[in-house]
Amino acid sequence: MVSSPPCSVKMPDLTLANALMLIAAYLVGGISPGYILVRVARGIDLRTVYSGSLGATNAGRVLGRRVFYSVLAIDILKGFIIVLLARYLGFSAAIVAGVTVTVIAGHVWPAWFRFHGGKGIATTIGAFTALDFILLPTGGAVLLAFYLLTRSFDISVIATVIAMPIIALAISYPMHITLALVISAAIILIAHKDNILEALSASGKNE
Repeated sequence: MVSSPPCSVKMPDLTLANALMLIAAYLVGGISPGYILVRVARGIDLRTVYSGSLGATNAGRVLGRRVFYSVLAIDILKGFIIVLLARYLGFSAAIVAGVTVTVIAGHVWPAWFRFHGGKGIATTIGAFTALDFILLPTGGAVLLAFYLLTRSFDISVIATVIAMPIIALAISYPMHITLALVISAAIILIAHKDNILEALSASGKNE
């Protein structure tokens, strides 16, 4: 008697699932509430006014404080939700960390806006809060410390972005989170290169 072959259940292609999750994170990151609100309200391209950034600060310059806070909240939420979704769906720690980085990259370099997006701070806050909640109060404390020292919010943000991966390395934080912090820091610093050069130039003139 020939025994029948064992039943097998076709498992989903995990490589494909990982790729789709990362692509989804990039596309979500590229959603720009600032661009949409300014285009609808004023009929202008946010990339052509003031700093040209698609983030909350530039949108607020055009439409006021209420829009600034609305865009800020949406940019935080899109980072938070996509990373939380990746965790909820059971993706590996490495892929969730990759989603964290990719949603930030999507915000800074959105394909449908010719890779010209925002500066990434709000989306970074949301994404890393979902990745590991303890990073939120830690980052907040570091930011406050730098602000008390410099009295400059822009310099404090940049200093915090640099400090967080250094702190993670120093305390031997989980490697996937540390790598996500390092790569995200590089993205944020590239996005803020003009601000950094301006701050260095101002510092040189004051000396």
